[in-house]
Amino acid sequence: MNPRETVFLRAAAPLALAALICSGCSHKAAETDASAQPAEVTPTVQVASARRGTIEDRLGASGTLMAMRSREATLAPAVAGVLEALPVRVGQTVTAGQLIARLSNRTLLGQIDQAQAAVQQNQVQVQQAKVNALQQQASSRSAILQAQAALANAKATQGVAEATLIGDEAAVTNAQQTLARTQNLFGEGLVAQKDVEAAQAALRTASATADAQRQTIAAQRQTVEGQRRAVEAAQAASLQDVVKRQDIAVARQQVRSAQGALETSRAQLTLYTLRAPLAGQITAVGAAPGEAVDTTVKLATITNLDVLQLQMFITSEKARALHAGQTVSFQTDSLPGKTFQTVVQTVGSQVDATSGSIPVLATVANPGHLLKDDLYVKSQIVVDRHVGALLVPKSSVLDSADGSHTVVTVTADGTAHIQTVKTGLREGDDVEILSGLSASDRVITLGGYGLPDGTKVTVAKAEAQP
Repeated sequence: MNPRETVFLRAAAPLALAALICSGCSHKAAETDASAQPAEVTPTVQVASARRGTIEDRLGASGTLMAMRSREATLAPAVAGVLEALPVRVGQTVTAGQLIARLSNRTLLGQIDQAQAAVQQNQVQVQQAKVNALQQQASSRSAILQAQAALANAKATQGVAEATLIGDEAAVTNAQQTLARTQNLFGEGLVAQKDVEAAQAALRTASATADAQRQTIAAQRQTVEGQRRAVEAAQAASLQDVVKRQDIAVARQQVRSAQGALETSRAQLTLYTLRAPLAGQITAVGAAPGEAVDTTVKLATITNLDVLQLQMFITSEKARALHAGQTVSFQTDSLPGKTFQTVVQTVGSQVDATSGSIPVLATVANPGHLLKDDLYVKSQIVVDRHVGALLVPKSSVLDSADGSHTVVTVTADGTAHIQTVKTGLREGDDVEILSGLSASDRVITLGGYGLPDGTKVTVAKAEAQP
């Protein structure tokens, strides 16, 4: 039996029943007006035109919005101590670098003051060492110059004495020669004895003068040697310059050591202050000022809600149709009437042991922070989307037990025809028609059930909107 016969039989049954009910009164009607003929009844139906449009296949799923773990920070102290300040509260928005907590650090501040004083003291010692070195250098240079000048003067005096000795020795030689000539002349009787004696006296005088000059030169040589030793002593004393420069190096090293101690104390000071590593919202506070805390205490949790992660769990069978890039829309009871959209980011490859489902993840931009962490949502994932599909209202499609589908069309002359169609996607009140219908056809949306094929119908004036 074809679909048209099925529809015809469904329509004929109620008509036959109506005929039996009215048969008892037919004679009475004939007696009243034998000439009256029963008017033909034309069913009134509502129709809609098939249209082209977009239809989507959506997969519904529940999910949870969560803060991105990479955008969340839990702050705990790096050292044990007493919590001095915690100037934030749950729900407060903070910026990166903002003070979150401070531990008492009075002892450390005292150590920093001492370290600063030590740095300043050692810097003064460096300056004093420089002054001492300059003074020592000037003194050493002056002593060397003076010794060198005295040595030069002694050498000059020695030179003069040696030059004088040469003249004196020449005088001795001349006196010796004069004495020899005089003695020869005396032997020849040419000069008197007194002339010989005078020559002898002159020789003695010249020799005495030369001997005295030699003694002077010997003494001057000792003076020169003494001045040379004085120069060497002054030069040796200048080695103290090196010692003074070493004093400067030692003082500078002491400054560096003091600065290192100061920097260490300042670095430790940062351990007593906790600042926000990222901008976000305070979602938890775990202590109060005045409490003793250690490194295990979570003082505050900061969550950045600019981007959230939507986690959905889909059965492995349905997850086969999912892939990255598919559109996801979702709603939450906390924001009624608002719909948010994102896209699938990843589809898990392994079944979750707890839920037995595949995790599907998406990131959600949240610039106004309307959405909160750990928020339950109802989502729909667009699995398929057909653009330009032929669509008819769901009420116009008649589903048979054998899985076939029919619609009843109405021609321009008001004749109803049963059409077997192949359906595709269904969304809301729309059904996609893959074959058996064209865009120019009108389909009955109300009153078409049970109509025999070829029945004349009256179309209601207001067509139902598809």
